[in-house]
Amino acid sequence: MNVYTEAERLADLGQFLATDPIRRVQTGVSSHVVIHRQGKSAVRYFPPAHPDGQVRRPLFISMPLINTWTVFDLLPGMSVIEKLVAHGVPVYLLDWGRPGPEDVEVTLGELVDDLLPRALRRSARHARQHGHLAADELPDALGYCVGGSFLSISLARNPGLARRMALLAAPIDFHASGRLSSWADKEGFPVDDIVDGFGNFPKAMMKDAFAWLRPMGQLSKWKTIYDKIDQDGFPTTWAAMEQWNGDGVDFPGEAYRAYIKGCYFENALVGGGWVLDGRPVDLKKGTIPAHAFAAKADHICPPAAAFGLSKAWGGPVSTEVVSGGHVGVCIGKSFPARLLAWIDA
Repeated sequence: MNVYTEAERLADLGQFLATDPIRRVQTGVSSHVVIHRQGKSAVRYFPPAHPDGQVRRPLFISMPLINTWTVFDLLPGMSVIEKLVAHGVPVYLLDWGRPGPEDVEVTLGELVDDLLPRALRRSARHARQHGHLAADELPDALGYCVGGSFLSISLARNPGLARRMALLAAPIDFHASGRLSSWADKEGFPVDDIVDGFGNFPKAMMKDAFAWLRPMGQLSKWKTIYDKIDQDGFPTTWAAMEQWNGDGVDFPGEAYRAYIKGCYFENALVGGGWVLDGRPVDLKKGTIPAHAFAAKADHICPPAAAFGLSKAWGGPVSTEVVSGGHVGVCIGKSFPARLLAWIDA
């Protein structure tokens, strides 16, 4: 072993951590404007770059409401949005915002039947006004993680909002979610006590739960930064991911109660029988073409959970595995390329 090299590595690591890099990394820098607000939510419009004069069909993106949207625009060169707009795709992204104690009574029905449809309609209207869509055309829609689960419910209950739907790492068969589904079991997970006691489900508790899904993950994380501290660009990428991972969002209490009971306890997106805010949840009512992307190394939404869409959705469904984990898939090269292929298909 080269002692000098190891000493240099330790010195570089110490200097890197001493500069507190997590505070100095800027994420979410792609140029955009907010075109719609409802409460604390916002629709962010990212205009296409027109690389070859061709503008593709607009894409509406439903992000997970438990994290910030910037994982799709982490850093230049590691951004799903950057790659989409560079290839002429107008992007409309739903940023759910940050709920406070005053939002504890927001229901899941309000999110999927009011907020999401309004965001989609406003995006389509903006796209038509700017020549991205003809008067009789609809955008495509993509949902990531729980933002995809919500999107599937919304499009099944509110037809005529999108031409096609794609989901990325979005659980549909929740009982195929591995360890997470075992933990979120009606016999062992006191969701009523949690919501009644905390109000909104705390972001810190959610972060700890995801961390314990892979107990060795924290050790692996520090080993990775130690091994790669001398690689160009890696320390910045590491710091950006740490920043995003530490910037969680609380889950509105009543919406969380309904989500856990309907999805994890009853697995109702597959099994049926769920009545949400007085209306049945039935994905068989969704008839537009759908495509499910699953991340190969996903420990939060394994492919089996994502591909539950095939047995639940009423329209034609295709499936595809892409490389990466639940979060890593958002900054890799594989998914943006496959998403563009789906858009063009």
